[in-house]
Amino acid sequence: MKADTFMNAVGLISDRHLDIEMPKKVIVHRKWRKRIAAIAASAALIFGPLPTLTAFGVEPAYDILYHVAPSVAQTFKPVQKTCEDNGIEMTVISAERSGNEASVYLAMHDTTGSCLDGEWDLYDSYRVNVPRDMTGHCSFSEYDADSHTAYFVVHLETMDGSAMPKGKVTFSVHEMLTGKTRFSGILEDIDMISIPYEPQTTTRAEISGGYGYDKLPEPQGYRFLLSSDKSIFIPVNGVSIENIGYIDDALHILTRYDDVHHTDNHGHINLIDKNCSVIGEKTEIGYSYWDTEHKNSYTEQIIPVPYEQLKDCVLQGAFVTAQGYISGDWQITFPLE
Repeated sequence: MKADTFMNAVGLISDRHLDIEMPKKVIVHRKWRKRIAAIAASAALIFGPLPTLTAFGVEPAYDILYHVAPSVAQTFKPVQKTCEDNGIEMTVISAERSGNEASVYLAMHDTTGSCLDGEWDLYDSYRVNVPRDMTGHCSFSEYDADSHTAYFVVHLETMDGSAMPKGKVTFSVHEMLTGKTRFSGILEDIDMISIPYEPQTTTRAEISGGYGYDKLPEPQGYRFLLSSDKSIFIPVNGVSIENIGYIDDALHILTRYDDVHHTDNHGHINLIDKNCSVIGEKTEIGYSYWDTEHKNSYTEQIIPVPYEQLKDCVLQGAFVTAQGYISGDWQITFPLE
């Protein structure tokens, strides 16, 4: 049970723990150093006229020319409003300018109908090539289960506030996550009355990341939970609570996120008291590490709290998972009128 009433009282998890909504703003074109330009110019002398090769769709020539002269590269780049790879067809539906901004509407169509329904994610693998310096980002819009189509919006904005110029835009993608779902609710299967006190622990020689204080304490100063052979609780597919226990005046929660490179599985667990307040919001720390194959990720949350208080608390989890991963080469070029 998701305990909607309780969740509404608690509110959303802090962005510092779970940043899953805001699209990233990126610079879609940067000025390259003279050294790169010199290398590109030398390559041009070897391989031939770059504009001509670009017009014929030769990608290496286009990449070189774009580094040297983006506006020229986009001028000679052939228009191709749709492409398909690995059963996914990418198409530009509309591209409109307004003042110093532009909005592009894209469709990713699953031609085989084999992808699971749900949100799609381009996994930060997209690239936007434009004639001049701009900022921009791409965000998921909606998924149409009837047509097996995901829609995305690309937002562009000139960096100096000037009017958005006409010209061709090239949008490319190399990875996609499909069937992305979100879970938020109470982890009722974890018995807070019987949290193990002083369970077996280990040390962690290699920690890949962490969060908490401005200066995260060294992991050598902590004892960590052992990963169990059998998970304590699996709230969603791809996420499992591996162990839980009370060590050194703090609650420790060990969570495993499966196949992170192909799922982007992530999340966070909050400890909530009977007043619906988050315990350890400003004192909690966490450490992350990989398994030996660098496939699954583990996060151990350490929440300072009196042991006697645990019986009056609940655990609230919020997780994001994806059920499908597709890699390929999708690229379209279209005019921005």
